[in-house]
Amino acid sequence: MQDITTIRKYNIILEEFNLSHDKTLTAYDEALTSRLPLGVKQIGRLLADLELEFDAIIKLEGKKRATYKLVKPVDLFVETFEHTDNIDWFFHMAHNADPEIFKALEGYTNKNKHVYKFINQPFEDMEELKAKGILKKLEVAVRLREYRKIKFTNIDPVDNLKCLKLLFIDNNWYIATSGENEKVHLSRVSFIEDVSYATNINKFLKSSVKKQLEFIENHIQNSFTIYDTPVKVAIIKASSEKARYFDIGMKQFFSSQKFKEKLDDGSIIFTVNYTQSLEILPFIQRWLPHLVILEPQELKDEYLNNLQEILKKQ
Repeated sequence: MQDITTIRKYNIILEEFNLSHDKTLTAYDEALTSRLPLGVKQIGRLLADLELEFDAIIKLEGKKRATYKLVKPVDLFVETFEHTDNIDWFFHMAHNADPEIFKALEGYTNKNKHVYKFINQPFEDMEELKAKGILKKLEVAVRLREYRKIKFTNIDPVDNLKCLKLLFIDNNWYIATSGENEKVHLSRVSFIEDVSYATNINKFLKSSVKKQLEFIENHIQNSFTIYDTPVKVAIIKASSEKARYFDIGMKQFFSSQKFKEKLDDGSIIFTVNYTQSLEILPFIQRWLPHLVILEPQELKDEYLNNLQEILKKQ
């Protein structure tokens, strides 16, 4: 069996604390030895570390074997990350978005800070989110595959939401959830006022959201991608002035973007899949007047209507 991270080991121990009828564990308990690929001494050290780190876990006196007890409910991951300077999630996020980024930054040290400057912030409203514990509560729910009740701004709380995954899109954090209709909904984390335990205290199986997770992993391009919706194909032409940004080998703006051909005048034809117009129209508008929609006609008409409405307001 492959080694597992310390965080995952703690996760397993917390789960077994909650499953234990008296909330106690020892390093010899089969519940732990059967799930952790470790020896008894190693498991004992993990239990001892948890007892030192968290007031909610204590060591019982007068026991032949070191016995630990969970004395009060605790969000272990929330407390862990609030008390450590953990940024591995950021590197994981950055690597998934652009694996080449670290090759470009290999030479970054304190001696050559004058070479690099990061303009964009990697997240929004983090102080407020941290104060509320929103992001960490969602992270716990995703890790443990638990239901949550979430209160969104100006909306009544929604109970029994499956928290599927946290996504970082366009410099914003989103939580992908699934409710009774089993659809995937993307919601800005900064628009969440509160996260609490749901009425449904059971965990959901990964197999029960296989289709939803496949959509999240392979089909989401931005926050406007819609789940379980027929995919359309837009054929777009980039003018010769900006064609180089859409040429073969250049970084793609959409995961579904495909180069088709280069015309004699230097312009380039490429395609992008989309589930609704909002998924690609804002991008095309930002490149005005260098991107032209060739097909489908309905998307082209909507784009032209939007431009006319803008001109009317000038």
